[in-house]
Amino acid sequence: MNGNSTDRHRSIDTLERYLSSSTPIALAVQGTPEIQLFIEPTAPELGLRVEVSEDTEAPTLKLRHVVCRLANRDNRRFLEVAIVTPGLFRDAYPMLCTLADRIQLDHLAPSSALQATLDSLAALLSGPDVISREREIGLVGELLTVTGLVDVLGPQAAVEAWRGVLGEEHDFGLADFDLEVKTTTGERRVHWIESLTQLVPTQTRPLWLLSHQLTVAGTRHGWTLPELVDRLTAKAQTSAVATDFANALSAAGWRPEQRPRITTRWARRVASAAYEIVDGFPRLTPALLETAGVELQRIPSVRYRVDLEGLEDLSSIPQLLTDLRDYEGLI
Repeated sequence: MNGNSTDRHRSIDTLERYLSSSTPIALAVQGTPEIQLFIEPTAPELGLRVEVSEDTEAPTLKLRHVVCRLANRDNRRFLEVAIVTPGLFRDAYPMLCTLADRIQLDHLAPSSALQATLDSLAALLSGPDVISREREIGLVGELLTVTGLVDVLGPQAAVEAWRGVLGEEHDFGLADFDLEVKTTTGERRVHWIESLTQLVPTQTRPLWLLSHQLTVAGTRHGWTLPELVDRLTAKAQTSAVATDFANALSAAGWRPEQRPRITTRWARRVASAAYEIVDGFPRLTPALLETAGVELQRIPSVRYRVDLEGLEDLSSIPQLLTDLRDYEGLI
């Protein structure tokens, strides 16, 4: 970048003092064009705001923790980039500073500056590292579900339904319901829930949880993660579907160079199970905590486990979900 950016931005300590306030704050970033760093405690959000022309369109990010939108204020049009997860404010602040530098010092258009910043972060995080065991197990469970959807709905509809890897709130978006897929290798049906909103239905759409229990298989049984990837790739009927599937795999953390190091064979420990997320289902949600008088802004992130062992679901299971739960195409 051109110029000196070190004295243009508030320090992390100063930022944290602002974050501790309950008052909305807008701070000018020195330079041209005018940029504001804003903090909205009630949202909660930390972001940048820059004026743009009337014909500017907001980029579609499909990210869980970052939103990009247009806003009108005092008859002026602004592009706003906001971090919406308080637990990430401190780590994301340098990204916002870099974004401001690209706009003011490198003179990039706001949308181009945002894409360049996100591309740099993606490049920084990518590499030939081994996928974590936890992510391997989770991805195996999701690909089991995709495989079942391919046989029932066809490759294109199956890949289009796999939405969680693109930043959507739930793993799969199907015609009549949304679906969260959870996978464990434990002897009990215990799963990690990653946030307070993961088990919250979207508006009026029903939400279901599909639970897989896996175990390490013998050398002649089961399937490895690379084998699941190969089976699904072979079922792609067009180049467009193959490209979409490859992009989804990449977003999920899969890298072809990891293949030689992922050798564990998996099989179902017991039959899979399905549960509708309704009142009485064991979960934590923002509404439950607010009803208990908890100030949500004081709990920036939540990760917890649910034990579904022996839990009966008396709901009428949709036929598509029954097909996924009972899918035996890999046996």
